[in-house]
Amino acid sequence: MIEPNTFFLIFSAIFLIAFFGNLFFKKTRFSDISILLIIGFLIGSVFNIITNSQLEILKSMSSLFGSLALIIILFEGGLHLNFYKVLREIGKATMFTIAVFFFTVLFSGVLLHYIFSIPAIYALLIGSAIGGVSSAVVIPLVMNSKSKEETKTLITLESAITDVLCIIVFITLFEIIVTQKSSIQFVTQNIISAFAIATVIGAVSGIVWTKVLRDFNVIRKFNYLLTLSFLFLIYVLIEYAKGNGAFGVLIFGLVLGNSNEILKIFKMKTLSLDNVVSLNEVYKFQAEISLFIKAFFFIYLGLIIDLSSVTLNIILISAVLIFVSIASRYLSIYIFSGDKTIKQDTRYILSLHARGLAAAVLGTYPIAMGLVNNYTLILLPITFLVIFLTNITTTFMFFFTERNKLKEESLNEESSEKDSSQEEETNPYSLIKKSNKNKDSKEKIDDN
Repeated sequence: MIEPNTFFLIFSAIFLIAFFGNLFFKKTRFSDISILLIIGFLIGSVFNIITNSQLEILKSMSSLFGSLALIIILFEGGLHLNFYKVLREIGKATMFTIAVFFFTVLFSGVLLHYIFSIPAIYALLIGSAIGGVSSAVVIPLVMNSKSKEETKTLITLESAITDVLCIIVFITLFEIIVTQKSSIQFVTQNIISAFAIATVIGAVSGIVWTKVLRDFNVIRKFNYLLTLSFLFLIYVLIEYAKGNGAFGVLIFGLVLGNSNEILKIFKMKTLSLDNVVSLNEVYKFQAEISLFIKAFFFIYLGLIIDLSSVTLNIILISAVLIFVSIASRYLSIYIFSGDKTIKQDTRYILSLHARGLAAAVLGTYPIAMGLVNNYTLILLPITFLVIFLTNITTTFMFFFTERNKLKEESLNEESSEKDSSQEEETNPYSLIKKSNKNKDSKEKIDDN
């Protein structure tokens, strides 16, 4: 049991690390995610500040902490999305996500089967476990980047959609291994129904809650806490209805963040100035909570990463999977290169390939369900190593992408200033204007 003083010390430290990490990112454009992971790894595996029994308790709570991080970060992402841009990007985002996931699983299956002699079904299972990017990683990065708004929308939607694909395909492959039966129709129906349920409940709940915030002034002082409570309720309802709670939370945030536009579509009374001010308070508190949860999540992820069972073979397999995850994004970008947004922000899209807690949870699933063999035993260390290394590679690739973007913007500004200066020098009207200005100045001096 953690002592009260120790608990408050940890709580305070996480807040301070979150703040200074965010400040460091804004100043240097170097993500704090890898730093947070390393801090957690040092606390847990290196210095053993947390005992083994405490670590086991923390590991058992991974699904709870993972869900909490997903809810808070996806809600934050939804609040900052533009409704009309989402409508324009949703089709492209879905196709792009499916392409990336398909190539990742396919290439992982082929390479692991032929290079490492892993049975095809287990090779595909491993590929599906690491098939999607982490919302908790990519959303905070892309939202604070210099990328285009359309790219931010694309990446946010991809990160929400990809979790559904990973979970459903992974569990389906697991069932095939156990029961020796397969059904493509079952997979397709599950994916479509998960998104449909999440979209309907998320959208309706968003409209209802917007009306509550608009019409009931008595709750204004507690807007954020009540919104957060309602958010958790929505997540639970969607999950019970066999939908994808994470995607539903994103839709709820999208509706709330574009409340006036949504109300106008349904010809409802829009928000007053007081309502808008009140809603801005929700945004403000959400940003603060999101910052803390992000720091906590990555320190926690670093804590539970166990690399003690990592062998040379697992390192090689993980290296192949990381290569596949980047190559699959590159191939998908090439296929969609006709799209202006994807073409212009290729480096951003390529850099945001980090895996997160979803991969870790899926890595533990077969053993938790009683399927123990040589292939399920290596799954967990592989997923942990892939998570750790993809977060490092994402951090560095994103840093260089941001730095190059800043250089390009600086060069463009200098070029535009130079062009305008040359135009003034060669333009006769500018010269006449400048001459008259100098003449006026001289006359004023003479008068004095």
